[in-house]
Amino acid sequence: MPKVTFEYSLKPALNALAYLQQSLPGITRLDAFKLLYLADRRHLELYGRPISGDKYVAMDNGPVPSRAYDFVLKKVGKGRELPDLGVPDLNQFSDSEQEVLDEIIKRHGNRGTSHLLRITHDGIWRQALDAAKAKGKGSGPIHWEQIIQSLDNGEEVIEALLQD
Repeated sequence: MPKVTFEYSLKPALNALAYLQQSLPGITRLDAFKLLYLADRRHLELYGRPISGDKYVAMDNGPVPSRAYDFVLKKVGKGRELPDLGVPDLNQFSDSEQEVLDEIIKRHGNRGTSHLLRITHDGIWRQALDAAKAKGKGSGPIHWEQIIQSLDNGEEVIEALLQD
């Protein structure tokens, strides 16, 4: 399978996190990162591209959007909270992006951290984390190709991406 990358800018990722923060007051960074991962996967499955385009890494607590994580870490350091990301700019979302974010919030937003950990600690995450730990590292990359292969329609997504 060819290497798959998506255009990335921090702004869409932070806008999606701001939307999650506004929709779920008091959300922890752990939960927000898990919900963003689920939204990216779902949007990729339905529309052939993720919302954030961030690179994901497998860490002990599951998949984490790498660049968004680095931004949050610089803003507020380690801990559970997100910085105040302000009011999301709804005009920056496509209809499909907002639809998927709303779906993920409705389906998983109030189910708790243990639920989010259970559904995001999947085979892809385990494989990436095990590979990293075998190399003596605490985290390792989760490649978009791995995510796509795990989708029910992964072959269709790859075919569509190759045509673009």
